[in-house]
Amino acid sequence: MVRNIIRTGWVILATISLPLNAGAQVKTAYQLLPDSTQAVVWIQNTDELTGRWDRTQLAKLANDEAIKPFWEDQRKEIENRFLDAGWRLNIKPQDLATIAEGQLSIAWIARAADTRKPFGLALIVDIVDDRKVVDTLMNRIDTELIGRKAKKKTITYEGESINQYSLARAGELLMQETFYSIVGLQLLSADDEQLIKDLIARVKGKITAEKTLETDSVFVEGRKQLNPSNKSQAEYFVRPIGFAKILKSIGGKRRRGNTDILAVLGNQGFAEIQCICGEIEFGADEYDLRHRGFTLANQPLPKSAAILDFPNKAKEEIPNFVTDKVSSLLVGFWNSQQAFWKVEGLVDELAGEPGVFMEVIKGIKFDDAGPKIDIKQDVLPYFTNDIYSISDTVDPITTDSHRNLIAVRLNAPDKLKAVLRQAMRNEPGAERVEGPDEIWRKSLNANTDSEIALNEDFGDFGDASNASAAGGGGGKPWLSSWAIAVHGDYFMFASHVDMIKDAVAQAKLNNPSPLMSEPSVERIRTAMHKSFGDDPNCFWQIVRGDLSYRMQYELFRTGQLDQSESMLASLLDRLLQNGTEIKSNDGRKISGSRLPNFESIAHYLQPSGIVVRTKPNGWEFGSLLLASPNANAKPDTELSGKPESRVSNAETGEKR
Repeated sequence: MVRNIIRTGWVILATISLPLNAGAQVKTAYQLLPDSTQAVVWIQNTDELTGRWDRTQLAKLANDEAIKPFWEDQRKEIENRFLDAGWRLNIKPQDLATIAEGQLSIAWIARAADTRKPFGLALIVDIVDDRKVVDTLMNRIDTELIGRKAKKKTITYEGESINQYSLARAGELLMQETFYSIVGLQLLSADDEQLIKDLIARVKGKITAEKTLETDSVFVEGRKQLNPSNKSQAEYFVRPIGFAKILKSIGGKRRRGNTDILAVLGNQGFAEIQCICGEIEFGADEYDLRHRGFTLANQPLPKSAAILDFPNKAKEEIPNFVTDKVSSLLVGFWNSQQAFWKVEGLVDELAGEPGVFMEVIKGIKFDDAGPKIDIKQDVLPYFTNDIYSISDTVDPITTDSHRNLIAVRLNAPDKLKAVLRQAMRNEPGAERVEGPDEIWRKSLNANTDSEIALNEDFGDFGDASNASAAGGGGGKPWLSSWAIAVHGDYFMFASHVDMIKDAVAQAKLNNPSPLMSEPSVERIRTAMHKSFGDDPNCFWQIVRGDLSYRMQYELFRTGQLDQSESMLASLLDRLLQNGTEIKSNDGRKISGSRLPNFESIAHYLQPSGIVVRTKPNGWEFGSLLLASPNANAKPDTELSGKPESRVSNAETGEKR
């Protein structure tokens, strides 16, 4: 699901180069789309977006001659992957560059009345006032679709012509239908006849009483809380559960068993998370990307959704066990004492039987083969709500170079150390690591039930094709081993024993964390405070781009990404592709062998950060990707990026 949203947005943002139709008085997409819209990406001024994007380090990376051939391969693959997000409109992003001028919007719309295809896709584009250019594109699309054996029909609605194309697709029962209509200076496209008729009627002012997205109460309240700055180049609005249902329908995948995870999430209170909306600004002098968002929720969340209990008490200081080698640091505050038990209803409903969660808790306490500890009495009381997560990458780069560590601050470390010792002595396969510090390690056998694997953990979004043929479980494990320890005031769980050893050694120096004085960290923390204020957060994160992506880049460059043992690489393997290799749209494996070494492109990858704050009616969040400190800022007058051949003459108003 996540990859569909990200890829759809980035293809629109990164590949369209269009000028503004300044004189056209047209309705916005928010005024044209129905209130059943579940997700929408809206660009108000595509020309400004292109000019802003071209200033970013990511754009410069894409245009680097050393990486450009590979980027072109990836662009083609991303376009092909539009189908994963329900793209059935047969218009390529580069096509839009030839005709679009002004706003551009793509939307996913629920159609509850049609169980065969319960979603619709709509595209709204302001186009150039040049019929020859527009006709050239539409004729090319017509020729292409007819060449693919599509059946064409022209219908008329409200005095406007609509071209309908019906195309049979292999493996699909329903005909793929695509509709195009040009109304004034707007191109409307949809994959449903009634949807495009409704769009035409709204453009022409024939529907006045029907609710649109602009008047929808959730949309209005979400944007009210977001309080758009009017400085952004792109906006989005998503109803999480509704959009997930659409993506589930598009994917056509079914989870083994009878459990519908989306229905379970709805039953357990997650449907009270009503929307996520946000705005994105590109190419400012100090940052390449600034993102502000708001998640609207009916607080307090009921049932298991109440596990999302994050008071704004995340610590600002960095713990002394954090080394200066880490690539990312996440600091959070979770009300674990109360929230932990809220998961009971979710676990029971997913298992399909009440009482399962408490049976597990009892088994941990009483089972002779278990650790024999009382979670309620012997564990939770010793944990505080302060949570830290760090990642790093060690040399030389191998498939096992990426490391992760999660730490929770304790209020009674000695007591929990005794509990941990008891638990590990009863844990099959666990052993104490030699040395003065009490660190425990366990290796995982990929053929046992104890492995930490993705398998079908994502419910309806799990990919059954990854299950092993032998047992139906399978899947690549997240971790081949793990380590656990209590040191100082912290409980530590890590993917590698050496990561805990490094943390312990750093803490024993009794000095502040050296990460605090790293220039990249100082830059991003200062910029985050400047951009999002000094109010307390429930979570914040910093990512050092020149370190975070190094392992995956080098493994891909050397053809080893699918062999990586890291959790991140394992996730990438499943989320980016159904198999265990990255392939192009013609089935060939995309080779990274032409890519330069990481050091030659690392300077493009600047520090980034995220802050999240709990509000009475949801969460607000913001993120920054810094600009290069050596980048030459351009004056605002140079941000339009209008191609010379499409700039309006200020005196005559004509195109030249």
